[in-house]
Amino acid sequence: MAEPTWTERTRAATRLDGGPLQRPPAVGRTVAAALASLACSLAVDALLVALGTRLFPSTRDYAHFRFSDYGELTAIGVLAAGVAWPVTTRLSSAPRWVFARLAVVVTLVLWVPDLWILVHGQPPRAVAVLVVMHLAIALCTYNLLVHLAPVRPPSGTTDRAPQAGAAPRDTGPGGLSPHRARQAGVAMGGLVGLELGLGIAALVLVPYDRSLTWLPARGQAVYLAHAVVGGILGIGAVTLLLGARTAPRIARLGSVVGVAGVMTAAVGGVASVDHPTRLLGVGLMLVGTMVAGFGYLMMVIEVTPREPGPGPPGSPLGDQDPGPVAMGSDA
Repeated sequence: MAEPTWTERTRAATRLDGGPLQRPPAVGRTVAAALASLACSLAVDALLVALGTRLFPSTRDYAHFRFSDYGELTAIGVLAAGVAWPVTTRLSSAPRWVFARLAVVVTLVLWVPDLWILVHGQPPRAVAVLVVMHLAIALCTYNLLVHLAPVRPPSGTTDRAPQAGAAPRDTGPGGLSPHRARQAGVAMGGLVGLELGLGIAALVLVPYDRSLTWLPARGQAVYLAHAVVGGILGIGAVTLLLGARTAPRIARLGSVVGVAGVMTAAVGGVASVDHPTRLLGVGLMLVGTMVAGFGYLMMVIEVTPREPGPGPPGSPLGDQDPGPVAMGSDA
């Protein structure tokens, strides 16, 4: 038996075997997962900056703590990961194994510039916050991508067309029935409408030209209510997306569109904190809210299959097969 070549050994060790045992994640889920990863990463970044400047007041004016600085780099990294994940699923039969190790390598590489600026005199406490931010981005991005945009089974084992006698996909245990999907769509749509109303009130009551601050001096109640409802929307959107895997197709599509809109609005909310990106943030929040509302409206629409009934004589529906005739009956 011939010894394996070094190329074959390398491919076996890295599991880049070029023979995936599954299909890549759906495009809609990949986009939604990338947006969710971006929103999560930006939110965690902002939280770490706020915590770091509170613990270390000397870092309050640190240049790399501006949203316009870390937000752009975070967006580039997360979107690159959003492209790398479906590519990995096409190159490996163990994509999560490969992607996890790729995330570790990328995080170590991103720590090199942190070490560089530390050696060249940057404040150690501020650099430590940057190091934690890079780690948090990797954790958010990896987990949301692999769980919200999972690989799909091979085409030969797909259950899109269940066999006769099998349980329908939309009524499986733990899944969303059409009725429950409509209820979820109504609830999420109501939250989106409430969030839109609070956002408009915040635009009126909270000064637009305020300085960089997480809690404005005026309109605090509306501002906090807007943020709390937004957080509930984000949790609900991700939960609904995960629960809609066995729901009817229109509900699955609506949940994907909804979470994409909610996460776009969340990115806009983080961007609106800093004055240079405030106008962009307000625009993203408005667009994201409209997209989310449309997605959850899709889930409310009831699609009822039409039952075949008697038609006019001579039509295909008018000559229905009456079924087997009982033995012994008159012909």
